[in-house]
Amino acid sequence: FVRNIISNERKNMNKKNFVCLIQPHTSFKLMNVQPALFDQFDSIGLMSLSAYLKEKGYEVEILHLAKAFRNGYSLQQVIDKIKSREPILFGIGNMWVHQSVGMLETATLLKEIYPNIPIIVGGQHASFFSRDIVESYSGLIDGVIVGEGEETLYDVVKSVEESGIIEKSIPGLMVKNSNGEIEYTRRDIKLELDNLPFLSHKGIWPKIDPLPGDIIPYAAALDTVRGGCPQSCVHCLEGNGLGKLGRNKRAFHSPEYLIDQMKLYLQEGKTNILIQDSFYANGNKPIEKFVDLAKQENLFVDAMHFFVEPGYLSSDIFKVLESFPAQKVAVDYGIETGSEKVARNMGRYYNLDKIYRDVEILGKTKTVSTAWWLISLPGETEEDVKLTEKAIIETTNMGVLTERVSQMLLFPQTELYKNRKLYDMRAYFHDFHDFKVFSNTERRENGLYPELVTHDMPYQTREDTIRLLRDLKKSIRKATEASPYYEEKKKLGFVLNDYDFF
Repeated sequence: FVRNIISNERKNMNKKNFVCLIQPHTSFKLMNVQPALFDQFDSIGLMSLSAYLKEKGYEVEILHLAKAFRNGYSLQQVIDKIKSREPILFGIGNMWVHQSVGMLETATLLKEIYPNIPIIVGGQHASFFSRDIVESYSGLIDGVIVGEGEETLYDVVKSVEESGIIEKSIPGLMVKNSNGEIEYTRRDIKLELDNLPFLSHKGIWPKIDPLPGDIIPYAAALDTVRGGCPQSCVHCLEGNGLGKLGRNKRAFHSPEYLIDQMKLYLQEGKTNILIQDSFYANGNKPIEKFVDLAKQENLFVDAMHFFVEPGYLSSDIFKVLESFPAQKVAVDYGIETGSEKVARNMGRYYNLDKIYRDVEILGKTKTVSTAWWLISLPGETEEDVKLTEKAIIETTNMGVLTERVSQMLLFPQTELYKNRKLYDMRAYFHDFHDFKVFSNTERRENGLYPELVTHDMPYQTREDTIRLLRDLKKSIRKATEASPYYEEKKKLGFVLNDYDFF
């Protein structure tokens, strides 16, 4: 009898302390096929939320539905997994634009299984469209976390744990009250990044055994900065104005913290490390220190991927990146346009002579050195696209091959959208509902997606954008195959891929 009481108390305790976070699929329509935008990486946002709650004493599991469906799990198996343990709260990530329909489908499924368990949504895409989501789906979703979510989620979980309901006045949480009014108080984020717990891929369901040559299960991203990119390009969601997401001042992890995070990843078998955010905007010194520490600690990895943009680093940084202890070092250089006029319109670094000097040095390193490009940019004419084509050919001949070229997406929150009349831009997409098309668009071999063109201009219509993209992809393939560096870069791991959207 005593043993049964103890057992029941433990069950109740476990129920009280269990939180389920979900990385949604793209849509049921595409549950078994790859969408236009890749959906298999583990969300470091959900991993950070999980680590923070665990440090506070909660038990957390992340269900990766995109990975489950794409690896043969049926909808019924996912339902059985959700039913296997009842949490006090569900949190669904809507980090990326193509997760919108999957997020809503997941919330609907959860409500059918557990009608009384609160559901909240968070992530960058959810943050930017929080009012649309709360206005349209408050009967399905109990609130949207706007901005960085660690402290807000913890307050939400505590509220549910203590009272059974979500307190509507929690800073950082947007809700609709009983009068149908939207309530939101901004949370001022002051968390010191190096005080956050380390990320871990453990506790993510399902655990997938990789296919031969598949690097995705081994890939792990480092969360290096928060608080926006100081460049503030008018078309970008990451700039200081929009990218702060509750943080008044840009903050970044110390190189020492990142090295310790890498050690944990390596213990978990993660051997392909990515830095995809704007760590480069801190200048040379933090990157140099990070690379030096990796050498001192002998943290040899299969692949190390750096993302950089022009205007922040001196040219000698590329030799530093090349020296990272890895079997393969990849450097992705975001040039975007070959037109200085267009770069000025975008608020980007526009000194092409300096960019070419960087490219000449980067191309000669023993790295998988690539660049990516955009078209359909503010004020861009066909002549400007020709300048981009010329820049692509020149950089390719200097050893920096093209990773991808794609159409710019015009988001309603950006300065460019607000000032689109300056460039005679006509926007097709205006709200959360318009962008749901990304959740239902399957990947195509040619990488051309007319339905995902977000805008046009008198001098570049939607049809022009697709035609110009098609022509650029042909030029890229021709220039890449003719490049004197092509065979060398292939041996280092470069794969010519001229069809991906992103």
